[in-house]
Amino acid sequence: MIRIPPFFLSLAEKNHRVPQSDGFFHFSPFFLERSLSMTPEQLATDLKSLLLQKDFRLVQQPEDTPAFDLYIRIENPVCCVLAVQPHDTAEHREDVAAFVEGLQKQLPQIQCTQLICLYLTIGAESLAEVHPLVDTDRMGNLHHIAWHYATDTQTLQTADGSPDKLMGIEKLLRMAATGEELPKDTLRKDTTGKRPVVTFTIFAICAALLLYGMVTGQNEFLWERFSVSRETVLGQGQYYRLITAMFFHGSIMHLAANSIYLFYFGSRAELLLGKVRYVILYLISGICGGLCSIFLGHYASIGASGAIFGLLGAMLILTREKGSRYTGMNYATMILLAFTALAMGFLDVGVDNWAHLGGFLSGALVFFLMFRAKE
Repeated sequence: MIRIPPFFLSLAEKNHRVPQSDGFFHFSPFFLERSLSMTPEQLATDLKSLLLQKDFRLVQQPEDTPAFDLYIRIENPVCCVLAVQPHDTAEHREDVAAFVEGLQKQLPQIQCTQLICLYLTIGAESLAEVHPLVDTDRMGNLHHIAWHYATDTQTLQTADGSPDKLMGIEKLLRMAATGEELPKDTLRKDTTGKRPVVTFTIFAICAALLLYGMVTGQNEFLWERFSVSRETVLGQGQYYRLITAMFFHGSIMHLAANSIYLFYFGSRAELLLGKVRYVILYLISGICGGLCSIFLGHYASIGASGAIFGLLGAMLILTREKGSRYTGMNYATMILLAFTALAMGFLDVGVDNWAHLGGFLSGALVFFLMFRAKE
């Protein structure tokens, strides 16, 4: 638990990049089908339902606070506050500003470095000019954004210097105005009671082969017999090595390091994709990683990391397409992890980074094709 201003509830997780604005006053038309007679209160109510489904948390306010909706969402290192005002008043602005200023002091406690405040007003008519909550657009680590949605013209207006996109809120606003519902496949998938059997089986096979080699003292023989290299695969036609190599490991530490990523990405991929597609993805990624190692590398290699990097690439695409709520993974963190792992691999002479890169790219491509085919 964390301590922040009294009418603050709890938080969600993720990461977000603040869009840049061209500094001009914007009119972004939404081509809506709903009646123009929709009141600002109705739109705010419909928007509330969509925001709650997308991990925005409604802030509990004291009974004496003016009636307006205040939401918060965390996408580390960014904290976003959304104030939805069907009736814009000076009193409302003061209350929101006070809340944001109090929350700004609590950022270190919630492990955030940036705070975004989106002040959204909803009215029946367009405004001549949209004014931000405060005079300046940025105060240190606090960014103020102001929008106004006019129900008569069905347009979204933004203040000078404010972006017209933020955390998908603009899409939810459009959906609320049209009466659309969120696609079910973008919501968190229920995996209660399910177990990643295939992932456990892969780990068990890898662990059994490593243990057998250690107990019998035949590790070096097994590596030589089942590793992948240009000479053995292309020169001698031993193509089976493209599969066997991904189940052998050089040491306990090698297996342990791969297993962490296997269980983190593999267990989620298996539950979300299904066992058949998961096995296909794993094997193709491992084979492509081996092929990349053969053509670009210079040494024999073993290990499941090529296949595991393929799982990382696939989950990256899935998170990008379906959202972090669906996969339970942070998109920005996954990108950082992928780049860090690949960069460290190129710095270590004992790591076959070509297999990692080949597995990652093939996994992302294979899943992208499977995802599009399913659509």
